[in-house]
Amino acid sequence: MFTRIKNDLKPARSVASLCAFIFPLVLVAASTGSATASTVVKTNAAKVPVDDQSAQSRRAALRQAMEQVLVKMSGTESVLSHPAVRSALQSPARYLSAYQFDYEDGQQYYAGEFSRKVLVELLREASLPVWGQRRPDTLIWLANQENRDKWILREGQPGELTAVIQKASQKYGVPVTLPLMDLTDNSAISVYDVWGQFGSVLNQASERYRPEFIIGARLHHKPEDAAPEFLSTEEKLEKALSDSNLAFAYSDEKSTTSTGGDNEAPHNDNGQQLGQSRALEDTRFTSDTNLAETLQSESGVSESDTPTSETAPEPTIPARSGSGEYALEWTLLEGADSQFGVVRAESAELALTQFMQLYSQYLGERFAVSVDADADTTGEVVSISVANLDGLEKYVHAQRFLNDMSIVKQAMLSEQRGSVATFEVRLVGTVSDFVSALSLDSQLQPVRDTFGRPLEGHNFYWNE
Repeated sequence: MFTRIKNDLKPARSVASLCAFIFPLVLVAASTGSATASTVVKTNAAKVPVDDQSAQSRRAALRQAMEQVLVKMSGTESVLSHPAVRSALQSPARYLSAYQFDYEDGQQYYAGEFSRKVLVELLREASLPVWGQRRPDTLIWLANQENRDKWILREGQPGELTAVIQKASQKYGVPVTLPLMDLTDNSAISVYDVWGQFGSVLNQASERYRPEFIIGARLHHKPEDAAPEFLSTEEKLEKALSDSNLAFAYSDEKSTTSTGGDNEAPHNDNGQQLGQSRALEDTRFTSDTNLAETLQSESGVSESDTPTSETAPEPTIPARSGSGEYALEWTLLEGADSQFGVVRAESAELALTQFMQLYSQYLGERFAVSVDADADTTGEVVSISVANLDGLEKYVHAQRFLNDMSIVKQAMLSEQRGSVATFEVRLVGTVSDFVSALSLDSQLQPVRDTFGRPLEGHNFYWNE
């Protein structure tokens, strides 16, 4: 049983009274499109292993639990170095709502639950990013090799690799799923498909799970200076193209190299070439020489050559990271977009741990919202209509849902007609951030016309 902690936290804003305004709103016959999977993560709770229940152990575990919560709520470990956060960590009991001791597999844990509302205010006042509780689901197809044996890591499989993924998922608040590898999966994909990182096969085999992101990876012992023991004819051709720089220029007859000139392939923030990544989707990973490892060495492009832009670049995962005898070569699929790279470490478990940290930080950069607390602005206000609120209970749930979003400062009912309500939503970020946050949720779906296109404006359908 949780031990409740009394504190001076302000109560949440009570639900506004229903308004009786008459406002005509005509909705085109619509349907909600199929949504990718997402999960609500309890970001304000954490569990820390302890040896006993002494006061000293509780104090140490309380601070560690609050650190984990702040990392989950912000999406980055860098928040722990901010002066305001360091100051708050000096007295973590002020933010604690409840705690208890749990036992799992013979290990004792301190489980702490903190005030999410107060911690969100702490992060906002410090102009630090805040990541909501709705998180995108990720499906990982991981082909592991030991000696000559290869297999796909499956859900519930015992071992260190599964434990690494589960631990990282809990630590960073990132929902991760491994395939079941049942009859359906085995008929849709093979270990060689995952090892080869064939995007089309990975996408098709993942349809039953409906993830937002798909990761295909191979993990094996591979010294950095090791040469492949055997190459097929197809692999030899790909390697020859890569070595001659033709692999990145064959789609443009005017360019025969990957550097210089107007025909140079696009680069990401770290200077890697990405322009032809989709064209090479089903061939680039067939050899043991991962394409990501040759991008910078073959292109001769440095960070200083990266084009500048007035707008902030889209976050990416570093294409190369770490060093060591083990390599985790990965590709990340999101719809038609893809990234790929390699993480190296001195052990297979450490390589996977480092990748999960990089991936979690990437998601945090994508979806967390940062607000300048000193900026002279009160935040944008957007008016949205929500259909299918045919009862007081649904109205209360919808308004509570909006007010619980980390990007929403306040959501109030302004007009209502029948089962359609209009809310005035004051944001702490931009409307674009708000729409992006809603895209992960299945309860509030955009209203679409008969052709499946979203209607103009901000019209949604409550799905409960």
